[in-house]
Amino acid sequence: MQVRVNGQVLTGRLMSNYMTDPAKRTRGGADMVLTIRARNQAFCFSDSANPLSADHWKAVGGHVLPIQSLDWRHVLRPAAWFANRAAARLPPSLARLASLLAKPIDAALRRLMPSLVPPSDGQGTTISRTDFIAAAPALVERFAVHPVWSAPELGWMLDMAALNTITGPLTLRQVRDGTGTLAGCSAFYARPGGVARLLNILSRPGQEGAIIADLLSHADSIGCVGVQGMAQPFLMEALCRRKGVSFVPRGFYCISTRDPAIVDAARRGDVYLGGLLGEDWSRLVTDFHD
Repeated sequence: MQVRVNGQVLTGRLMSNYMTDPAKRTRGGADMVLTIRARNQAFCFSDSANPLSADHWKAVGGHVLPIQSLDWRHVLRPAAWFANRAAARLPPSLARLASLLAKPIDAALRRLMPSLVPPSDGQGTTISRTDFIAAAPALVERFAVHPVWSAPELGWMLDMAALNTITGPLTLRQVRDGTGTLAGCSAFYARPGGVARLLNILSRPGQEGAIIADLLSHADSIGCVGVQGMAQPFLMEALCRRKGVSFVPRGFYCISTRDPAIVDAARRGDVYLGGLLGEDWSRLVTDFHD
């Protein structure tokens, strides 16, 4: 995936998940780890490394980004949230019963705990695939390290992401300010009764809160039980200003590079990584569950 680093275009290489058979002796894993050494490529990254993989990255000179290694979460309907999480471990009859009981419980909880209900201040509308592709590149140019996102590449990613419907259809939205100027866009998966999974928030500086507000308001309006997505440095202030937001580990975001400008930008939080510039949209990640 192409990234722009202080005006220079580099090819970033995504290190995806792999597995080995513990019953068989093999050097496959070790050989693959050695390929991510910083001296071997300009920029290599992974947004889903487990603790052992993160140790390997650090051992060969890579870096772990702590904020991007977190998910932010806003639970909208707590009883339904826990019923959903338990459904895979319960017999079908008990799972259906838990889902039915969750509705009146959530109705009561939302009256008692107003922070569960996001203010209906979202002013967004849906945006077409074509308009999203046209708007996205300019909204990430403010970062020292950001995806190039040519129209063909971003279009291919959106098409691939749209095939992954395990957490709902891919939704693209936009928010405009009072003058009609585009404040930002969002890309996420959402369906009634599910957890909305955020891929990307793209915004003009200072407009992050408006995009988050629209995302939460829309997810609540269609009956999602919660919203979850990668934490990013530029989102942290807006997220921390909202009641009901919490943070949980998501898997380590690791980078390996021979370019000191990328390391410096990452340490300053001046990078735009994750979502479509990662593998949150890939079925290699979402089709496998504990």
